[in-house]
Amino acid sequence: MLNNLTGWHVLIILAVLVALAVVVLLIVLVALRLGRGSSRAGQPAPGTDPVAALQALAGLRDQGLLSETEYQAKRQELLGRI
Repeated sequence: MLNNLTGWHVLIILAVLVALAVVVLLIVLVALRLGRGSSRAGQPAPGTDPVAALQALAGLRDQGLLSETEYQAKRQELLGRI
């Protein structure tokens, strides 16, 4: 079967493989970018109101995005700013 491949067939197969590699790379990059965004979810921007940050932090905990341990650690840090 492979003996019947012409130069054009080989080029088409290579082009398809390259296109698939690009698609996989893009999917990995998007997944990594989304992962970074979620890791920053519990960290309010510097200079924000600590009370608003505490409320946002509680909301993240209530949504299940932060564990109780993560919530308590960040809460203590924010209370130290008040």
